[in-house]
Amino acid sequence: MKALSKAEIIFYIAAFLSIFGVAAIVKMVHSEDPLPDALGPCNLDTGHCMLQTGPERLSSATIQFDDGIRLNRRIDTTLELPSALQNAQEVTLVLEGRDMYLGVYEYPLRKLPDNTWTNKVVVPLCTDERMQWVLKVQLVDAMGRDQEWAYLFDIENPNEAL
Repeated sequence: MKALSKAEIIFYIAAFLSIFGVAAIVKMVHSEDPLPDALGPCNLDTGHCMLQTGPERLSSATIQFDDGIRLNRRIDTTLELPSALQNAQEVTLVLEGRDMYLGVYEYPLRKLPDNTWTNKVVVPLCTDERMQWVLKVQLVDAMGRDQEWAYLFDIENPNEAL
């Protein structure tokens, strides 16, 4: 059996480290972001999203998708804030896949006189049978502080959409 030369040993070590280095980078890039402490579900049929965990001051924060949550449609979406956040400066909805990366979709909301915030939101179509989505609310309050909470929903792709 032939002994490996110093150059061959260095080559194999470099190849080994490169493979694991690339794997570590891929894992880092595609690892799931932690969810905020304030979290709640969305009902696909009614389109209503409500927090179940989190601080009391956020408990009445709700999102309503008109006519339910559907794929590949522009849905009028309204966020109702609790009175503690009525002077928010800026609010953005951020939609992203939880199990599969399909991009990050940001929807800046515009404030209406009744302290609700609105925009049209599109939930993209995924080729998998089921997709879990995270809808984060990112808010800048009256004092300029960032706040965030999220809603989760799973949606099945209808056969006719595939």
